[in-house]
Amino acid sequence: MRQQATGLDHIKTVLAMAFIGGVVGISAADLKVGDPAPEGEFDIKPWILPNEDGVVVDMKDGKVHVVEFWATWCVPCRFSIPHLSRLQEEWGEDRLQIIGVTDEEVEDVRPWIDSNKAQIKYAIGISGRRGPQRTWFKEADLSGIPAAFIVGPRGRIQFIGNPNGEDFEMTLIKVLQGRFDASLQREAAPLFTTLRKQKQAKNWIQYEKVANQIIAIDPKVFVDTQIDLYETRLVDMKDPEGAAAMGAAFANTGLDSDPEGLLLLAERIAVSPRIPDGSRDLDFALEITTKAEERMETPRSKAQSLATKAAVQYKMGQVRDAISTARKAYRLAPESVKEDYREQWVEYKRSGGA
Repeated sequence: MRQQATGLDHIKTVLAMAFIGGVVGISAADLKVGDPAPEGEFDIKPWILPNEDGVVVDMKDGKVHVVEFWATWCVPCRFSIPHLSRLQEEWGEDRLQIIGVTDEEVEDVRPWIDSNKAQIKYAIGISGRRGPQRTWFKEADLSGIPAAFIVGPRGRIQFIGNPNGEDFEMTLIKVLQGRFDASLQREAAPLFTTLRKQKQAKNWIQYEKVANQIIAIDPKVFVDTQIDLYETRLVDMKDPEGAAAMGAAFANTGLDSDPEGLLLLAERIAVSPRIPDGSRDLDFALEITTKAEERMETPRSKAQSLATKAAVQYKMGQVRDAISTARKAYRLAPESVKEDYREQWVEYKRSGGA
């Protein structure tokens, strides 16, 4: 199952919201993507939800945080509420903390919240005079709402923009999975430029050297580079033994540190159009998919593992098994992406005559 820009053509993750929110302007801001989140007390006075005691906010507590600026009078802001509530429930409070912030008067906010609290599953508060309305919204030079910040587990801002936009949830999921870090992307950018040049020149020794430099920055964030290197060894360098050794090494380390990365490798082996069918190590792909499946914890990740396993089974000619596995993936998938899993299941049923 595709969860960052790789993937099964028949499973396209629906990450975009259909609503267009207010325009968010970003110019010469003092607070930008890649910067540390503002330090000091997160000044909310008062908290409205979950209660007047509110929640503890620590941007360096290892969670991913979303801080959304909104208002009761803002129609596009209302569209973001079910979206954010679904994300909060799906990922859980131990991994994700979403906070809605407004600078309205409490007598305007509380009645509106009382009428709509059943659909709001995250914390809501009013920004104090020295609160996030100043230290976040104004410092980022924003000019419209809704506007959201995504803060990674290391306390750095990974996104500033519209929470109803397509790129918001895509970025949030990558950050939650440990696959995006704006500072690391910036650090690796010159290396990626060199990597592309070496690949175009077919200078494979230098290509591999630079690829390993990128991977060393953060193997999880740059897992696609590791998988690209596997595919390049297999297809371009015509070194199946080297690719197999690389895949085995990744499987040994990734099972504990990055089981979802193993799914991405298995998916690449099964569906990449660059890999000839006779060169696909499908037994290895099925092996690592089955092992990774045992490490999945959330419904989203379990569905992803099953969808990947189904793709491998289908490529191996195990059509009946693929149909059964794809059906399980569909049943487990979160509602927001369920239809995509159904497409895979239906496609396999049609082709298998079931």
